[in-house]
Amino acid sequence: MSITSLLEQKMLPLAERISANIYLTALKNAFIALIPFLIVGSFFLLLTNFPIAGYNELMTSLLGKGTLDKLNYGINASYGLMTLLVIITFSKELVDKLNLSQSTAILPVAIFFLMLPGSVTTESGGLVADAYALLDFSSESMFLGIIVTVITIKMVQFLENHAFTIKMPESVPSEIAKSFKSLVPILVVLLFWIIVKTLFAATHFGTPGKFISVILQEPLLYLGNSIFSQLVAETMISLFWFFGIHGDSIVTSVMGPIWQTLSAQNLAQTQEGLAATNIITQQFRDVYLIAGGTGFTGALLISIFMVAKSTRLKQLSKLAAPAAIFNINEPIIFGLPIVLNPLMLIPFLITPIVLCTITYVVIALGWVPPTSGISIPWTTPIFVSGFLTTGFSGVILQAVNLIIATAIYLPFVKILDKQYLHEEHQMVNASGVLQPL
Repeated sequence: MSITSLLEQKMLPLAERISANIYLTALKNAFIALIPFLIVGSFFLLLTNFPIAGYNELMTSLLGKGTLDKLNYGINASYGLMTLLVIITFSKELVDKLNLSQSTAILPVAIFFLMLPGSVTTESGGLVADAYALLDFSSESMFLGIIVTVITIKMVQFLENHAFTIKMPESVPSEIAKSFKSLVPILVVLLFWIIVKTLFAATHFGTPGKFISVILQEPLLYLGNSIFSQLVAETMISLFWFFGIHGDSIVTSVMGPIWQTLSAQNLAQTQEGLAATNIITQQFRDVYLIAGGTGFTGALLISIFMVAKSTRLKQLSKLAAPAAIFNINEPIIFGLPIVLNPLMLIPFLITPIVLCTITYVVIALGWVPPTSGISIPWTTPIFVSGFLTTGFSGVILQAVNLIIATAIYLPFVKILDKQYLHEEHQMVNASGVLQPL
């Protein structure tokens, strides 16, 4: 039995069970609905982080001071609002699937605001109440948003199904009757979350969001700078992304200072004419483990270009490729999707682990020198980054990693493509016209 057939036999039933789960399906659809925002956001992200020396100065001289800063508005309206956008689309999907009142779809948004800090302390020590301008809606707060949405909708569903509602006379228009039907459930749910926030406020965490952040990041504080620590970090990054959480931001907030310190040590040694000694550095990850984005998804795109026959994969790969050249891969993560897709989790998890191990061993054996410590933008394309930090030997190692990663992704892409192709044929049979996905 071929590996493709074995994977189909073992993984597709699991994928079907996930697809049958209303909550997971609704969440996956919510992420897919945000693909246009992610592609547009990728465009602005690239414009503000273009990996060419002197780019910022050139754009400032051509367009005027502060122009690039204004492009951040496009990032703030897409990536910066990821959690809020997911809550809105996720909640709407659940309300439609569970046949709840439309008023319920707004409730998770209100609860999410409630769970965030009601005040902040300024640099001068003053207290600003209801400082919503400083709230974080980026994907780092995604886990809190998803939890709030699921619990809130589930509670409303339970209360409505058990007649904890106000029933209006038959003469009242149906939309008004539905609105009043959700009145009592909304009141009960709101009181529940007020109690939750009050309880957290009495702890040193302060808010549920801070509690979740600490729980996710605390284990990382015990990691060092060994190959083991890097493997654990890569595993956690991939797992966070699988659940729609920005794994890079969470893990690098803890590990980043360690990696950057090791990079600085290598740079100091290089400047003194000595050989760099630290294998694990910030550039170790940026150069050898994230070509195309986290999970080395540049290889995933190559696999799609090699074997994909489905319209969905072909269209997505064309849209995602320009950003992927510069290591921006949210369109792939949320659009393929990798999020909540057990089939694609396997290569997304395995690839960084395999490449990390191979790269570490190759450098430890002296076949390729450690990175020089030279800081390069994370958007620097593959091969360019390898040459700048290590020379031609780094380029060769990147090419080897690309071949290995493509080989890992290929059988999984074949299975996914087969699945999407089957769905497209079903659509053709049902309507006579292939509808774009």
